[in-house]
Amino acid sequence: MSTQPFIALEAVWLEYPGEKGAAPMIVLEDINLQIAENDIVSLLGPSGCGKSTLIRLVAGLIKPTRGTVKFRGEEVEGICPGVAMVFQNFALFPWLTVVGNVRLPLKQMELSEDEIARRTSHSLEMVGLNGYEGIYPRELSGGMKQRVGIARALAANPEVLCMDEPFSALDVLTAESLRNELGRLCADPENPLRTMVSVTHNIEEAVYLAKRIIVLAARPGRIAIDIANPLPYPRVPSSPDFLAVVSRIHAALTRHELPEPASEPVSVALAIHTIPHASINEVVGLASVVTPEARNIFDLGDELGYEFSKLLVIIKSAELLDLVTTPGENVMLTETGRQFLAGDVSRRREILREKMLRLPLFNRLAQLIGETPDRLISIVDFFEHLKEWFPNENLPELARTIIGWGRFSGLFVYSSVAISLPELKRDTEEESLVPS
Repeated sequence: MSTQPFIALEAVWLEYPGEKGAAPMIVLEDINLQIAENDIVSLLGPSGCGKSTLIRLVAGLIKPTRGTVKFRGEEVEGICPGVAMVFQNFALFPWLTVVGNVRLPLKQMELSEDEIARRTSHSLEMVGLNGYEGIYPRELSGGMKQRVGIARALAANPEVLCMDEPFSALDVLTAESLRNELGRLCADPENPLRTMVSVTHNIEEAVYLAKRIIVLAARPGRIAIDIANPLPYPRVPSSPDFLAVVSRIHAALTRHELPEPASEPVSVALAIHTIPHASINEVVGLASVVTPEARNIFDLGDELGYEFSKLLVIIKSAELLDLVTTPGENVMLTETGRQFLAGDVSRRREILREKMLRLPLFNRLAQLIGETPDRLISIVDFFEHLKEWFPNENLPELARTIIGWGRFSGLFVYSSVAISLPELKRDTEEESLVPS
């Protein structure tokens, strides 16, 4: 076996041009990643951290702005012939039947009709779609469409399989069956499939399937943690060893996601940090179900119905406001959180105002507004400040979050044209935050 990496991303950056001369949006920053032959890698991280973009780079569907992507030591130029892709949104052709969708990439290869038929039949059998060959995508459920996408990828006998949340639309039994089958194929020396790279939000899924788990941080996307998974196959989700690895990765994720928000330094004297994009109602809702005793984050996710990455954002927001603390993989109320829940509306707003003014972003905004003659700034000026402080942020989303927190706490008064301090007590219009 060659000692060179099967797949290598070397100093890879991906940027999108900014609008009207604005700074470019950095999607991925200085990614250095090596994946060995016979490796199974899962990518975890919050929404927007570039997981899907990264596997598209590996497949050659997009080209990096800087750096190189290599497959078997050769730089990837265009679509990589040894890589197959399973998309989250199925990417099926609606005018083709199930068989037609699976056969399509095979028809571009120099294969006999018998070989095409054999591969098509085998891949459909693997995903449990025997008997559905003549059905059109519109007649299939979401889970069945995803199975067609997986069958199409496997039929090409790829060396590398890149998958974007491939099991999210499948029922539990089908997902488990497919994970077992893919793991078996990777371990079979007679099968050309050597390596898998998958995107997931599910820690248990990553631990079940992957030999390595890469955690990406967001804004911009970068590798935060690279964790080896030593568990032997087959893996038993209920076993103590399995649960211990899940717990370790969970703790690593919370340590990396919760303590400090991403920052954009404005000057040596003042570093203004962005805030997580969670609504204040979500934060208050979280606080209302957390108790002074520690609550496991997994249990909270099940109770509140949030995907894990979204739950982390809400928890981080509540922690910034000193409503909760996160010992290990648990969440519990702080003393401030207990006072907040015990207080009436006026007291809750007072607590939030006090905590928000300790955050550099809100403190600086309050200073800017207070320094103006009318104690207000226009929405246009507000956006200009945000653009200066956070050139790589989603500004409309960030602005909505700032205004939502500020209005809920009574720190700011907002109209469709300006933001002011509450002393003005001016009428407000309930209009969209972002001017069209």
